[in-house]
Amino acid sequence: MEKILVYSTWGPTDPTRAGLAFTFAKVAKKEGSDVVIFLFHDAVSLARQEMVEHIVPIGPPLLKDSIKFLLSESVKIYVCKPCFELRGMDEVELIQDAELKGMDMFFELSKDRKLVTF
Repeated sequence: MEKILVYSTWGPTDPTRAGLAFTFAKVAKKEGSDVVIFLFHDAVSLARQEMVEHIVPIGPPLLKDSIKFLLSESVKIYVCKPCFELRGMDEVELIQDAELKGMDMFFELSKDRKLVTF
């Protein structure tokens, strides 16, 4: 099984680019890959429950639909802890099963996975 690490820095300032990482992850998972997502910089806001409903990319699928699928398939979504905290966000705002992690976790995940970035 192919192992993929999708990471993104795009957030609400460009909803279409922000949605691409999740769309790719959804397709890769449907194709049978072992997928993990890591969000950095502005993309960390996409892991907030209230934000998911408001990000509407140009063209399908909706971000909320991709995230719903990925979570139903147990795809891990990691969120850069320093990026999240520096933006004044609180862990209670995170979507279901998302976890705050640091660069050390990203480094470990990157050792044996293909890296895909948006």
